[in-house]
Amino acid sequence: MHDISDNIYLTNRDNPLKSYTLDRFLHNELAIERAASMNDVRLGIYNILLSHGFHLQLNGCNFLSSLAARYIVKSDYNEKKAISDIAVSNGTDEEFVVGCINGSIIRNKDFIPTARKTLGVEIPYEKTGITDVVTIIGALFKVYYNYTVDTEHFEEDDIPAINFSRAILNHGKKG
Repeated sequence: MHDISDNIYLTNRDNPLKSYTLDRFLHNELAIERAASMNDVRLGIYNILLSHGFHLQLNGCNFLSSLAARYIVKSDYNEKKAISDIAVSNGTDEEFVVGCINGSIIRNKDFIPTARKTLGVEIPYEKTGITDVVTIIGALFKVYYNYTVDTEHFEEDDIPAINFSRAILNHGKKG
């Protein structure tokens, strides 16, 4: 698991343990760390995206979910490599993945205002780059879900997709 305790949006939060009560625990204001599966992590990320105004039917939302899951799970997380892995597993190129993610972020005008409220942190409105959004989603995940997984392996990387449009249009040629 990636140790995201140094996440800027977590370190700037008020420590919820200062005023810890049973009521805060029962109303999910403090997520206790617990073991889960990779599917639970994905479901938590999709819940965060849905509750923060993302349109789940967009490809960019799917790519963003995969990128955020890699940020949360992979101890050796590297955004460029993660985007490359997502592109290969979906049978497309990195520019398409980045474009789709940026499109879903731009389309969502409610993300930063909602994240400011749910995290209880001042987030500048211009923090809409992919790195910033993934970091915010990681902080939200840590606060509201705090799942841990035993594996850092993503099954989608085992069988990369084939881009049939590229194969048919270019007659299988690269370039």
